[in-house]
Amino acid sequence: MVPGASVTLYGSAFSFLAVPAHFFSLYLILFLICTPLLWVNKYVRYSLLAILFGFAQIALYVDTIVFEQYRFHINESVLMMVLFGQVVDFSFATYLLMGAIIIGVFAAEYLAAWKIDRKPTQRIRQGAAKSRTLLTTSLFLVGALLVSNIGYMIAFYYAWSPVMVVKEYLPLYYPLTSKKIMGFFDKNGQRRNLLANHNDRQHIRYPLRELVINPQNKKPANIMFIVVDSWRFDTFNEAVSPNTWNFVKQHNGVAFNNHYSTGNATRTGIFGLFYGIPGTWWQPFLNNSIPSLFVTTMQKEDYNIGIFTSAKVTFPEFDRTAFATIKNLRINSEGKSTPERDARLTEDWREWYQKRDASRPTFSFLFYDSAHAYDFPKDEPLKFGPVSDLNYMTLKNDTDPTPLFNRYKQSVYYIDRLLQQVYDQLAASGDLDDTLIILTGDHAQEMNDNKMGFWGHNGNFTDAQTKVPFIIVGAKNDRWLRENAGKLTSHEDVVPSLMKHYLHVDNDTRDYATGYDLFSQMPDRKWLLMSSYSAYAIRTPENIYTVNGVGMSHYLDSHNRQVSGQPDYSYVYEAMNEMKYFVDQGDKKAQ
Repeated sequence: MVPGASVTLYGSAFSFLAVPAHFFSLYLILFLICTPLLWVNKYVRYSLLAILFGFAQIALYVDTIVFEQYRFHINESVLMMVLFGQVVDFSFATYLLMGAIIIGVFAAEYLAAWKIDRKPTQRIRQGAAKSRTLLTTSLFLVGALLVSNIGYMIAFYYAWSPVMVVKEYLPLYYPLTSKKIMGFFDKNGQRRNLLANHNDRQHIRYPLRELVINPQNKKPANIMFIVVDSWRFDTFNEAVSPNTWNFVKQHNGVAFNNHYSTGNATRTGIFGLFYGIPGTWWQPFLNNSIPSLFVTTMQKEDYNIGIFTSAKVTFPEFDRTAFATIKNLRINSEGKSTPERDARLTEDWREWYQKRDASRPTFSFLFYDSAHAYDFPKDEPLKFGPVSDLNYMTLKNDTDPTPLFNRYKQSVYYIDRLLQQVYDQLAASGDLDDTLIILTGDHAQEMNDNKMGFWGHNGNFTDAQTKVPFIIVGAKNDRWLRENAGKLTSHEDVVPSLMKHYLHVDNDTRDYATGYDLFSQMPDRKWLLMSSYSAYAIRTPENIYTVNGVGMSHYLDSHNRQVSGQPDYSYVYEAMNEMKYFVDQGDKKAQ
């Protein structure tokens, strides 16, 4: 039993089918891999089978121990720290015990292979009875595989955490999900059933202590997030984004020079921005439909909250994470193209802003998508040319990036033109001086900057895919803000800064976030934790240590090229502690 795990009837019933079905599929793959061994010497075959199956059993056992401690499955980082005494040290007696266990497991597997192969004629005589048992077992496992995948697909669609959370506990478990199939049967069911679901958060305790919100009843400020999907750091300048550049300059905004997203993909970048914690928490928070404390705190302080996105907030599933508690959530913008949807986003926000209750504080989230699509209106005069069409199938390592980069810059230029309407609206309303504005991107967009054939994002953790503009306009106290603008900063730093200074939450920021306070003196960071759909990385100014979805690690330079040597495993250890920071282990008590 994993400490802090919540056992439910439905979760146990699903596990009864999912666990044997999953390991049946894994061992079936292992069996197919071993099929060629039928043609080798039997003693060699016994030895190889003992090694393969013994390794599988030991890996499963070690994975169980690691998951109990860290709530993620075994990977190369853990093995390196254990085997080479980096951070995690074992006594000589412990290593002897581990060696004895390995030898014992291999010996048991060898003996099992030998006994199975010893009396084939006897097995033939007893074959009738055994074949019925084998058939029954096989039918059960195949049926369980089918039913568990369909069951998970349904649970995922309706955000049913007692079933969804099982995925976290099983190594290499990737069950079926399909919103398209489920939408065919129940088009509107996903959002309708979301808030009514059972949700006990399983093994997560977020926050660590109950929040003390604005005990002195201070006046909350207006807050605005303007986020451009795929916004590169080097396109915040007077040429590509002139309106924003001038707006920031005129209003004494603070532009950060070394700011990184929490990931190279939208889900992890926006997650870090709204939660103040690493994007590695995305899946467990999604499984449990845990909203952002930043959002729920604003709701408790009676904010007008306007969420305006060009793309749908249902993929990634922000309607089931950051915005899960917002009723009548605006799902997406109308329009036949991305530029049309961005324009509609701006129009809808302006209309909403004019009609809002001005006696209450206001939070606006504007999320533009044209840069992600490299798109702009067809009648838009070209400032950057020549441009090429976007076709990822034709992009190669020797492709000239200039025409595509021009197209990208033209799309940012178009968004910047729309943003002038936002700035004008704020100025006309008289609220500009009372509004804190944060401008940034969810991640960056590579144009083969590293000359390794990477285009777009979600491919690596270099600057080209993770370094984004980050500008704060309207801060009342910017002394430390300007001091920190040259330091290594992250999306994780936004929530603790705003919760403390603008929502007046009295808790220590570590109760609800892992980032730093930008409005106070920050320490010099040594590393950042970033993540993608299936991988994570510990990023230092000089190197990147990545761990992919199957646990394999790579030590790279800042341009994604393999380097010799090993990372500083103290950083890896610290990052792993961040990845388990909100785990409820049963013995952690709120103070």
